[in-house]
Amino acid sequence: MNKILFLAGILYLCTALFCFSAAQVPDSLQRIPDDSVRALAIGKLAANTAFNHKDFSKASQLLRSALTLNKKLGSAYIDAKLWRESGIIEQARENGTGAVAAYQKAFEGFKKLNNPEMQVDALLRMEQIYFDQNELESARKYTMQALKILEATPGLSDELYGNVYNELSNINGKGGNQPQAFHFIEKARQAYLKTGNEESVQTANFNSAIILRKMGRYDESLARLHEVQEFALRTNNNYFLLFVRMHLPKTLKDKGNYAEALQQNDEALRMVTTDASLKQFSFLETIYTNYHEIYAKQNDYKKAYDFYKLAIQNRDSVIDLEKKREVARLETQFETRQKEEKIQELGTDNEAKQQQLGLLLASLTGVLALLGLLFWQFVRLRRSKAKITQQSEQLKLLMKELHHRVKNNLAIVSSLLKLQSNRMEEESAARAVREGQQRVEAMSLIHQRLYQTDLLTTINMRDYCIDLIENLMLAYGYSRNNFDLRLSIEEKELDVDLAIPVGLILNELLTNAFKYAYKDVQVPMLSISLTRQNGLTLEIEDNGPGINEAQWMQNTGSFGKRLIKNLSEQTGGEYQIGNKNGTYYKLHITEQVLRKAA
Repeated sequence: MNKILFLAGILYLCTALFCFSAAQVPDSLQRIPDDSVRALAIGKLAANTAFNHKDFSKASQLLRSALTLNKKLGSAYIDAKLWRESGIIEQARENGTGAVAAYQKAFEGFKKLNNPEMQVDALLRMEQIYFDQNELESARKYTMQALKILEATPGLSDELYGNVYNELSNINGKGGNQPQAFHFIEKARQAYLKTGNEESVQTANFNSAIILRKMGRYDESLARLHEVQEFALRTNNNYFLLFVRMHLPKTLKDKGNYAEALQQNDEALRMVTTDASLKQFSFLETIYTNYHEIYAKQNDYKKAYDFYKLAIQNRDSVIDLEKKREVARLETQFETRQKEEKIQELGTDNEAKQQQLGLLLASLTGVLALLGLLFWQFVRLRRSKAKITQQSEQLKLLMKELHHRVKNNLAIVSSLLKLQSNRMEEESAARAVREGQQRVEAMSLIHQRLYQTDLLTTINMRDYCIDLIENLMLAYGYSRNNFDLRLSIEEKELDVDLAIPVGLILNELLTNAFKYAYKDVQVPMLSISLTRQNGLTLEIEDNGPGINEAQWMQNTGSFGKRLIKNLSEQTGGEYQIGNKNGTYYKLHITEQVLRKAA
C-alpha cells in the first residue's frame, strides 16, 4: 500500500510539474496558430525575460518549451534562432563561456542555411563578450570575420556595415590607436547616413567627438558635440543630452574655455540631481571629476580638492554597488541552477515513471499477498534501514553542500580580488592581489573536488594536479602542445587535511615556474612526482635557470617563499630545495607522521 501511495505521489508531482512548465507560456502565445511562429515568439520571450528581468528560471523553462515545440517541427532555422536566444540568456547570466558556445552554435546553423545577416549578428555578439572581457584580439578576429561576410555578400543593409565599423572603432580606441578608431567611426557614420537613422548617426557623432578630443582636435570635437546636443534637445532625449553635457566640459577644459566648461558641467549636475531616472553614482563621479580637473587647471586647488573628494565618494559608492550586485548575481545563479537541475531531473524521470507505473501497479497486489505473513517484520526492518540510509545520505549531502558553499564563497572572494586588481593602477599591488587570487583558486579546486565525488574526506591528487596545471597554463599563456609535462602520481588519494597544504605548495612552486623559469626555454618541462615508499614523497622539478640557494636560505624574502617554508613545516615533513637542471623541490613525510595525522 505504501508503494502505491508513493508511486501515485510521484505521478501527481510529475503531472503538476508538466502543467506548471506549460503554464509559463502566456495564453497570447499559446493561441498563435502557426507552430513555427509560436516557437520563435516563445524563444524571443525567453531571451527578453532573462535580459530585462533577470528571471533565469522562467527564461530556461520558456526556452525548453520552444525547443520541445521545434522537435516536432525539425526546423534548422528555428534551431539556430533558439541557440541565439540561449546565448542571450547566458550572456545575461554573465556566463561568457556559455554565451560564446551558444552563439557559435547559432553561427554554424545560420552558415549552413546561407543566412549571412544572422551570421554577422552572431559574430558581433561574440565580439561584444570578448570586448567586455578586454580580450581585444579575439574581439577583432570576430569583427573582421563579420566584415568579410559583408564584403562577400552584396545587398546587405548599411546598418550592419555601420555596426561592424562601430565595433572596430571601439576595439581600436580601447587599444589606444585613436587615428584608426577615428577612421572606422567615420566609416560607421557614413554607413548610418545612408540608412537615414538619425539616432545611429548622432551616436557615431558622439563617439567620434570623444576620439577627436583624445587626438587634440578640439574644434572638430566641439562641433560634433553641439550637433548631438541639438539633436538631443530636439527629440527630448535626456539620456543622450546628459552624456553630451558630461563630455563637453572635458573638451572645453582642454581648449581653455573654463567658464563655458563650468556652465555645461552645471547643467549636467542639474539634470542628474533633478531627474530621478538619471541619478546614478557613476554620472555624479564623472561630473565631480570634471569640476576637479577644471578648477585644477585654473589653479583653484581648494575647490579642485573639494570636488575631488566628492568624486572619490561617488566612485566608492559605485564600487560598493558593483560588489553587492556581484554577490547577488552569484547567489541568484547558484539558486537558479539548483532549481533548473531539479526540474530537469524530474522531467527526465517523468516518462520512465509513467511507463513503469502500470506494470508496478499490476504486480503489486501479488507481491503484497505473498508477503502478507512477513509484512509486520518487513515494515520494521525497512523503517530501520530507511532511517539509517536517510541519515547517512543527509550527512553526505550536508558535507557536499558545505564544500560546495565553501567553494562558492572562495569563488566570490576570487572574483572580488580580480575586480580589485583590475582597478589598481600600481602594477606591484595589482600583481600581489592577483597572486592572492590564484592561491584562493587553488584552495577552491580542493573543495570543488570534494563535492564532485562521493569521497568526502580525500582528494584525487592526479585530477587536482591536472586542473591546477591547466588553470596556470591558461593564466600564463602556455599550451599543452609545446609543453613537456611529466606526472607520476602513485599516491592518488590524500586526506583533505594534508591535501590543502600540499596543494598550496604545488600552487606556489608551479606559479614561480610559469612566471620565471620558462622565459628563455624553448620546450618548458615540468615534473611532478607523488610516491608512497617509506612515507610520502613529493618532488617538483622544472628546466629553468634555477634559484639562488644562498638567497633562499636567508630568513628574508618574498611572501611566497615564506609560505612554502611554513606549509612544508606544517605537514610535519622535511623539505629541501635546490638546483638540478633547474629548480628542484622535495618534501618527505615519514610513515610515523602520516599515522599520527590520520
